[in-house]
Amino acid sequence: MPVRKLLLAALLAGGVWIVAGAGLAQSTYPSAPIHVIIPLAPGGAIDVMVRALGRAFEQRNGYGFVVESRAGANTIIAANACKGALPDGSTICLLSRSSVSINPALYKNLSYDPIKDFEPITNLAFAHQVLILNKSVPVNDFKELVAYSKAHPDKLNFGSFGVGGDTHLVVEWLKHETGARMTHVPFKGAADAMLAFKSGDIQLIYLIIGNPDIARQINEGEVKGLLVPGSQRNPLVPGVPSFAEAGLSSDQSAFETWFGMFAPKGTPAAIVKTLNAELSAIVKTPDFADAYLTSKGFEGVGDGSEAFAKFIVEDQKKGKLLVDISGARLEL
Repeated sequence: MPVRKLLLAALLAGGVWIVAGAGLAQSTYPSAPIHVIIPLAPGGAIDVMVRALGRAFEQRNGYGFVVESRAGANTIIAANACKGALPDGSTICLLSRSSVSINPALYKNLSYDPIKDFEPITNLAFAHQVLILNKSVPVNDFKELVAYSKAHPDKLNFGSFGVGGDTHLVVEWLKHETGARMTHVPFKGAADAMLAFKSGDIQLIYLIIGNPDIARQINEGEVKGLLVPGSQRNPLVPGVPSFAEAGLSSDQSAFETWFGMFAPKGTPAAIVKTLNAELSAIVKTPDFADAYLTSKGFEGVGDGSEAFAKFIVEDQKKGKLLVDISGARLEL
């Protein structure tokens, strides 16, 4: 056989081997623990849920998660770390509504593009939230709170876990809708905000019901639960009225945060498909949902990657509206 033909045959054989090898690598994914970046501090409801997700994933696939907390800067630190990771399935990340739907409207020079820099895997869960009030404030419901705030415009402070997050923007929306008078005091995180709440430095916080001990404190009367978003009460805090009962919007999706899994842009479609199938199956498993979602104030989703991508496009419009109403704008 001529030399050229021998070389061509060798190259073709090598190419077939390379393609087969790539297919084999993807078919055996994962072949090592997966690095999962999260934008929140350890110990919270989200951290606990992701670690449980990793254990369930390991039972199904032989390898679990190595969870790394990259908290700070309205989830931007975690998003940048995920954006810069190798797109080979070895690293994925949990991002929130703040990361994807709010930050693009909040920051003039955001260092990542949620659409261009990530592959959506699945929306894991919506997080149900509640507006709570310190018992020292002499009101019984939200209507009375609005009237009290107008009569005492310098007495009420509401805390958040940072400027531009949902804990800030939803309360700004409530102020916009009702004319309530209260001052925003941002904190670095939930722990600092709750200390200020207990000491009376701030009187209100809008937060996830699944945060440690919140539901019990509401139900036992240690704090006042004022509102939950949407048209129905939440079964974890059944004594707290809904937005609709207070004459506010019943569109729960406009106000609730969510947490989804993403991969760096360019991660092979086969890997994204595998991750979607596995993670979706886990969050829909009754035992997992009961232990780590429903009982913690989360509503499991586990949608397909394409459905999640379409959801993000619509949710970004809602996020921009909240930012515009608040008037908040930040620069990095």
